[in-house]
Amino acid sequence: MNRFTQTRHAFLALFFGVALTISSTAVMATGDRPNIVFILADDLGYSDLGCTGSDLYQTPNIDAFASDSLRFERAYTSPTCSPSRAAIMSGKNPARLGIVGHGGLRSMEGGGDFLVSDEYTVAEALRDSGYSTCHIGKWHVGTKGVTGPREQGFDEVIASNEFCCPGSYFYPFRDKRKTGKAAARSAVPDLDDRNPGDHLTKCLGEEAVDYLERQKTSDKPFFLNLWYYAVHTPIEAQRDKVAKYKQLVDPNGHQRNPSYAALVEHLDDSVGSVLKAIDEKGLSDNTIVIFFSDNGGEIRKGVTSNFPLRSGKTSLYEGGVRVPLFIRWPGITQAGQTCQEAVAGHDLYPTILRMTGVKGHAGQNAKMDGVDITQLLRDPSASLPSRAMHWLRYGELVHYPTYKNDREFGPCAAIRKGDWKMVERYPTPHGLEHRFELFNLQEDPYEAQNRASEEPAKLAELQRDLAAWQTEIEIPTYDELAYPAFEKMK
Repeated sequence: MNRFTQTRHAFLALFFGVALTISSTAVMATGDRPNIVFILADDLGYSDLGCTGSDLYQTPNIDAFASDSLRFERAYTSPTCSPSRAAIMSGKNPARLGIVGHGGLRSMEGGGDFLVSDEYTVAEALRDSGYSTCHIGKWHVGTKGVTGPREQGFDEVIASNEFCCPGSYFYPFRDKRKTGKAAARSAVPDLDDRNPGDHLTKCLGEEAVDYLERQKTSDKPFFLNLWYYAVHTPIEAQRDKVAKYKQLVDPNGHQRNPSYAALVEHLDDSVGSVLKAIDEKGLSDNTIVIFFSDNGGEIRKGVTSNFPLRSGKTSLYEGGVRVPLFIRWPGITQAGQTCQEAVAGHDLYPTILRMTGVKGHAGQNAKMDGVDITQLLRDPSASLPSRAMHWLRYGELVHYPTYKNDREFGPCAAIRKGDWKMVERYPTPHGLEHRFELFNLQEDPYEAQNRASEEPAKLAELQRDLAAWQTEIEIPTYDELAYPAFEKMK
């Protein structure tokens, strides 16, 4: 090859490379960006699906989706719903936001606006870059008109009440036994056209399908935030489903609640209808679907079991903070693959930005605790930069009577670093003592063996790291904020 030919080939390569870059940028700018469907279950535990080891619940639709997606085996969240949802929307650890209980900012009262308007949410980032945005279902990180879903970036808001759960899962989706403010807050709006006997979980799926139908003719990409109320209490399901599981319960099994099993099936049916609509409406090739849960399953009063993980909702043991996470990114993720890398709910915000090519807000991005995990979506065997995960749960006054002397669910903090996890259990005025627990999750995933006395050097390392993190996020200490409030409780 002579010098002229070499120069000509180099020029053509450069030309077509530039042209390809320009073309790709143009395509991204003219509506070929991927759609996002974010499906969030409420209180769905790690073992509440067939594909994650349930010994009772039947979830064929979600199981099939998991098989078609990348499945994360070590996906973490907060132990209750408001902190976990605030983390998803902000990309920040909820303690950095000041949420150290089930709601209130740097407060033991709970309630109120859990996600302040200063946070530039993932919905705002997508909306401001040209996405249509829709929130359907539970919100519970702010109040309507102040920091509700519409104020936090959603063009459309459907069936979102002012509370943690619905008054009832059956039409008219309100608690007929109550009146006043509590009844009004728990009532689910926008579904007046439904009929007696209709289940809320099915209705939310129908609203999602209707939204997808409207997006078929839109020239804008969309972000559908489908946050179910199920499987949170009240545990209500259709009688035929409950009867079905009464026949299937194994008295020696870990999961033995037929009503909860039926509610899980309602969730699976609804999710299945949404996934089917994505396919039938020709959206599947350009729609990323994320399925996640806000916290571990509720094990108290026999609701469910997270076995083989320890404990459940509100606890910082694995059963309270480790949940299912499946992501399907057409053309990127490969069906049937699993990832063992530890990830967290606040990682999803920066990941969505990378997947969609949206820049977001520089100030918000710089203060995020979450990291972009798209490299794991491309290669599940990859590793993220070394980092620790932190949790902080002081508690709140309204729920304090249920855990004031309960060693499993009392106030605590935790840190996971590599295979090691330390739980610091805070004292209460009513019987709980201050102590540390240390577990090696690789050797002891059930957290049955406290290694604190055997590994003093590792314990001291994690104590220092946890204390340094609490100082860095500028949160009042437990002794300053929580203990004095609990002392006033009778």
